[in-house]
Amino acid sequence: MAIKTAASILSLAAAALAISSPAPARAAAEAAAALKKSDGSDIGTVTFSEAPSGLVVKFELKGLAPGPHGVHVHEAGKCDGDFASAGGIYNPLGAKHGFFNEDGPMAGDMANVYAAADGSVVAEFLSPFLSLNKEAEDGLFDADGTAIIVFEKADDHLSEPEGEAGARIACGAIKAK
Repeated sequence: MAIKTAASILSLAAAALAISSPAPARAAAEAAAALKKSDGSDIGTVTFSEAPSGLVVKFELKGLAPGPHGVHVHEAGKCDGDFASAGGIYNPLGAKHGFFNEDGPMAGDMANVYAAADGSVVAEFLSPFLSLNKEAEDGLFDADGTAIIVFEKADDHLSEPEGEAGARIACGAIKAK
């Protein structure tokens, strides 16, 4: 009986230890886009890191006009010519454009970034509408991929189709790391 009791105590202790031990850290899924202007010049990178509540998006850019610039994730991972090849704003759920739209935002809508006087941008924010999960409805890795576009002016977060942000001035296809 003593051996059976000792085995039961050891089993309970092992179960308690397993419950109280933290789960091993899981590496976050990551992706990145190398952004270029239409002349092919490199302006920096945007990285995406999966978090429990969306994607942490980090911008490290240079060579932009000082001031605000609209930014969106677009529906195709193509950055040819004037970047029209990237298609419209990524919108797998059929929403309307903009944070101020009652029927919005689209999954690819993002906050504006601000270039300093020297044209550099260092920014980081959370996008709760995107995922790097390949099975997720809002995942960025569908058959034709996705791209991130920087615009010449600020997005007004309401006007269709792209917030009156002007021309597409930089583009980068989003690729898994």
